[in-house]
Amino acid sequence: MNRRWPTVALLATVGLCSAARCVAAPLAFVTNQGPDTVTVLDLATGSTQATVAVGKDPAGVAWDAKHQRVFVTNPGGASVSVLELAQPGQAHSFPSGKSPLGIAVDPVRDRVYVADFYDRQVEIFSTADFSPQGRLHVGNTPSGLAPSADGRWLAVANRDDDTVALIDLVTGETIATIPVGGHPFGLTLSPDGRTLYSANVTSNDVSVVDLEARAEIRRIKVGDAPYASALDPTRGQLFVTNQQSGTVSVVNPLTGVTLGTVTVGDYPEGIQYSPSLDRVFVASWFDNALYEINPQTLQLERTLPCGDGSRAFGVFIAEPAARPQ
Repeated sequence: MNRRWPTVALLATVGLCSAARCVAAPLAFVTNQGPDTVTVLDLATGSTQATVAVGKDPAGVAWDAKHQRVFVTNPGGASVSVLELAQPGQAHSFPSGKSPLGIAVDPVRDRVYVADFYDRQVEIFSTADFSPQGRLHVGNTPSGLAPSADGRWLAVANRDDDTVALIDLVTGETIATIPVGGHPFGLTLSPDGRTLYSANVTSNDVSVVDLEARAEIRRIKVGDAPYASALDPTRGQLFVTNQQSGTVSVVNPLTGVTLGTVTVGDYPEGIQYSPSLDRVFVASWFDNALYEINPQTLQLERTLPCGDGSRAFGVFIAEPAARPQ
């Protein structure tokens, strides 16, 4: 196949990345499904730095700290868009599968993994030149992806199979298929790499998976239609977006105890903890905004406007501490 890389225009910008801003403040890249754009926010100031046009129906996001770029999946356009921090006036796209959704950057190799929601596969691309590097065969409707920190394996949420698969990234073989709750979607890995959390949309719970035992050890009830989660490692709290409740559940993942419930906008989806700001950020699909939660008080602090249909599924925050000097 002749893969063309169309250039995608920048709609408006105030400057994505000066040297000082890159070091001083984290940036959020929020996908907006309505206008097919990404809103770039300086999370320290709350200001919009840019609105970037990408492919059709953008959803998934993955920050690549090594190459200082952001990957965005476009399920409606069968493509992945690339936003380069070094070239804030440009973005380009490359073809990917039938309906790319979940996306994750390999922490060791120069690779990015893209889950094809309708084709039972995860495509592999080079993060250096975006060339195809192969594919991994997985279950039905692969959604969230979570690679291990050492690059040994990749966890894949097979939504319609109600399973999470562990794929050996050296051999490409499935090394475990773990039953979880109904329709697993977003996956979150614990900092020590021993535990995986799966947000299960139809069973309204989170599966806690012991990765050494390769088995589900607990389910924690949350709100209606949990979509994704984020772990605050300082306090040991797991934050879970509940699409149909318009809330974020806060639970202790070790005990299963609910610590609180935070009301946010309609249909919250993507969520991430920022260690540099010690805040949790939640994208609201129906409210077109990014909400900031204080993890100590469990109170909303700011509402940052984005575009229509804000999703931000994946690693959408570029942390200054993670950037190479």
